Amino acid sequence: MSILRDISFLISMLHIIILLLLLFEPRFSWKITLLAGLLGGGTLLSINVLLMYWKGHGIIMSMAFFTCTIPSFLLFLLLSKYRDGRFFFLFCLSDTVCFWLLQLTNFLDRAAGNTYVVLLISRLLIFPAVEYLFWRYLRRPFLELQRKLTRGWWMFAAIGLIYYLLVMFTAVPVDAPLPDAAGLAVTGLVMALMPLSYLTILLSLWRQMRIYENTRQLELQRRDYESIRQKMELGRVYRHDMRHHLAALDGMLQLEDFERARQYVCTLNGGLESLTQVERCANPAVNAVLTAYLDQAASAGCTVESKVMLPEKLPFQETDLCVVLANPLENAIHACQKLPQNQRHIKLELELTDNQRLIASIENPCPQQVEFGPDGLPSSSKGEEHGLGLQSVRSVADKYGGLLRCQWDNGNFILRAVLISPAAQHVSPKKPPLGLIPIAILCVLASLILLNVMPALADALESIPLLGSIIRVVDLRTYSLFWKG
Repeated sequence: MSILRDISFLISMLHIIILLLLLFEPRFSWKITLLAGLLGGGTLLSINVLLMYWKGHGIIMSMAFFTCTIPSFLLFLLLSKYRDGRFFFLFCLSDTVCFWLLQLTNFLDRAAGNTYVVLLISRLLIFPAVEYLFWRYLRRPFLELQRKLTRGWWMFAAIGLIYYLLVMFTAVPVDAPLPDAAGLAVTGLVMALMPLSYLTILLSLWRQMRIYENTRQLELQRRDYESIRQKMELGRVYRHDMRHHLAALDGMLQLEDFERARQYVCTLNGGLESLTQVERCANPAVNAVLTAYLDQAASAGCTVESKVMLPEKLPFQETDLCVVLANPLENAIHACQKLPQNQRHIKLELELTDNQRLIASIENPCPQQVEFGPDGLPSSSKGEEHGLGLQSVRSVADKYGGLLRCQWDNGNFILRAVLISPAAQHVSPKKPPLGLIPIAILCVLASLILLNVMPALADALESIPLLGSIIRVVDLRTYSLFWKG
């Protein structure tokens, strides 16, 4: 039955790669990344199978670090978008989670009699379940963390490495005898502390990202406040000097120098216009973002055509609104700065519809055709400015059940985003999610089928003192069918 042990280990090695790819940010397109990962993983799998037949089944367990861990680390380091602590932390996270599951399934198999049947079956069931949880709950926030936070990852990667070593040193191999009570206690403590530590790390990183977003919003509001303060100070100076201006105008009119008086009035009018604070919308957070970036666009020589129809209160978080507006506007300004002065133009439209949907549209000239990746966002492989920050906009759009669409049309880059308020999402009909009861029924049916098509598994489970009586109830071999007559 040792072949079942090695098959289960090879399957686990494949799942380590799957868990890594679920949280992976590729350097190349996903097509190239998956092809390279498939070829690399297939090569490693073939090498380990050859070693298993050449040196015996037990060689896999002792050589895994050199035949699996190190080669896969180098392969995905080459394919990763990040070459810093973010990748090292992700690699340690995926590896330690998989080793934790390996140890858990190992104990389950020992409780069932150490036949390796439960080892294989449990890994076939538990690994896909964990991968679903990664995909459903962890993938999107973790990718957002990687994109927005560039510092602090090395310390967390060191913690992950320490847990990797702890799991390696305290793990009980499949064929080794169980340690004493103290050894089992150490192994149990390590297995209990590892998920708690990773959960604490991820929550800490998430708080750092929220602090970063709040700081960015505060900086925009500070710049808006500073602009207002400067204009108020300039207005105070104008009011102080107004009697002198009126005296000068009175002298010109007495001399009947009307042309000169008219020019003087025009000059004063232009100065007063510069004191006017532009109120682009009633919402203070959106107004701060628009003031900061549209003033920056004007300083860069861009003509701005804006149409903003927003109320004072919006059903969205201010930090999310900052992300949706600031990143595309910044990209549009950078793109316009590369063009001649007469081609710098930005068109902005913002509207909150009656059904509580925020529609944002930003358009700017872009003579060179933009290539889009599999995710629908501009590819940044050639240094295109539009690819920067749009992943964050996509995350916000997904958070509110909306959409983000980018397109290149006849020399113009157009971005459209839609956010749906949480209240509107609750009102709109949704497909009812699959409840726990149908899932439990499916799991029970799958277990019944599995037990009755694999007699060896049923025999192994029936040998367990407490569990055996339950297994014999669902084992169809327990019953005999007699036809009357």
